[in-house]
Amino acid sequence: MKVVILAGGKGTRYDIDRPKSLAMIGNKSIIHHLMDIYGVQGYDEFILCMGWKQEEIIKHLSKATNNYKIDFVDTDQDSHTAKRLKLIEKYIPKEDKNFFCTYADGLANIDLMKLCARHITHRNVATLCAVRPTNQFGTLEFNGNGNVIEFKEKPRMKEYINGGFFIFNRKIFDYIDLNENQELEKDVLTKLVKDNQLGAYKHEDFWETLNTVKDEINLNNILTKCTKERKEPIWLDI
Repeated sequence: MKVVILAGGKGTRYDIDRPKSLAMIGNKSIIHHLMDIYGVQGYDEFILCMGWKQEEIIKHLSKATNNYKIDFVDTDQDSHTAKRLKLIEKYIPKEDKNFFCTYADGLANIDLMKLCARHITHRNVATLCAVRPTNQFGTLEFNGNGNVIEFKEKPRMKEYINGGFFIFNRKIFDYIDLNENQELEKDVLTKLVKDNQLGAYKHEDFWETLNTVKDEINLNNILTKCTKERKEPIWLDI
């Protein structure tokens, strides 16, 4: 099964003049770590939707990931995510009913077989990975007198959000108008919700995303801890 990675945008909150996907976590870029999540589970054929500073990404991955088959596709610097997806339609073999898709900035120890099984069983056009991120602030609970009775240091949120790991049926392309510069979440997933065609696989374990330099530091700290404990990166602990 093919894996599509949306790696063409410019991260607006990542204030370093390089593609966010090339943020280094240890001695590997985050996109390389991301590809390893798929690779260790048997999925090693990638389609990368390229755009901003794509030459840097191509140069880096061509040297770093010799074990993976990668199609680098120019989907234009100014394209939004849904348009990028539509532009790689011809790279998905017609005999393939489904394919994985993800953004280039998230890591999770997601069991791809379980995600795939949920998708196939419910026959949805799209299935996303739903996660509950850690709240960036501590929370307080009060008694009837207004005194604090409990302080929770950065608890996990009760609500689920889109974790950015998808599996799509080929029918997803029918929901994208190439003549419009559409966004995946705003324009396409909302249509799928209306058609009752968006499934969700709930992932309750490790998940982190990289949007800022602070997030990059956090992921490096997590990797350092794993290394000290002589463990694989937590995102490969499937």
